[in-house]
Amino acid sequence: MPDTRPVSPTPPARTSPPPGPRPTAPAGTGPGSRPPPPVRGAIPAGGVQPPRPQRAKPDPNPMRLVLGMAGIASVSALLTAMLPSVTPSQVAVSDTITAVGPQPSVIHVTQVVTLAPGQTAPPNSSVVVPPQPAPRVVVQTVTRQSGKP
Repeated sequence: MPDTRPVSPTPPARTSPPPGPRPTAPAGTGPGSRPPPPVRGAIPAGGVQPPRPQRAKPDPNPMRLVLGMAGIASVSALLTAMLPSVTPSQVAVSDTITAVGPQPSVIHVTQVVTLAPGQTAPPNSSVVVPPQPAPRVVVQTVTRQSGKP
């Protein structure tokens, strides 16, 4: 039995986009867009390249002078350190004789003796008592932790 329903026209078939990059709108045409940045080395629309302003460069002469003086000072210091020291010439001996006093006849000798417990020091000797260490105090804190007597 044939279909008696009314036939509606079919919508046109969708075509797929061609392969490759999608076309985009030219730069600077969309809302809120900026113009494209200039290409380096490209000649402007007028055809004449504007002259570039000369950059101000610092003067290198003061630094050269300082480095030269520092170099001279360091070379001078190195040469002075390497040269043998010059000793002054000996002064002529005078004919006068200086009086020299007599040499002392007593030479004091300090002798340290450690005494054993119970010994006494010799007479007329000074006794140095060694320092005693501070008494040691031990503090024990007794605590009761949970679960232990």
